[in-house]
Amino acid sequence: MNPSLAWAQTAAVLSVIYAGANVYQLWARFAETRDKAAEFASVAAGGGGPLRFTRAVFYLGAPLLYLWSLLAAGLPAAFLLAAGLKFWVSSFLGLRTEHRLIRGEEYRSADHRSARIDAFANIVLAVVAVALLLRRWT
Repeated sequence: MNPSLAWAQTAAVLSVIYAGANVYQLWARFAETRDKAAEFASVAAGGGGPLRFTRAVFYLGAPLLYLWSLLAAGLPAAFLLAAGLKFWVSSFLGLRTEHRLIRGEEYRSADHRSARIDAFANIVLAVVAVALLLRRWT
């Protein structure tokens, strides 16, 4: 695949969006997040198509699109592998927490801590991606 400047621009925009979408988790308070988690559990208990669609978008579609943009922009394979592993871990942690909440368990401080660490790792990934894009294309 020939790297493309258009894909590099797309990857840069997606990186900024990705970082921005994770910033709020760094400042989220545990009590507020626990309340939102309880609200999610009551809505998700019905399950069905909307929940499956949302999971497909956030745990599969969005990460694959982002990885594709990074690949098409010509970023190194080692970085793409690290990003792919990072997305897998994020999906695993998110789905594990969701399943526990749907079963009626409480949102724990350990869940909150891992969500914050994951958010920080996502921001770092996006910043490194932009730095690699700038180095590759400027």
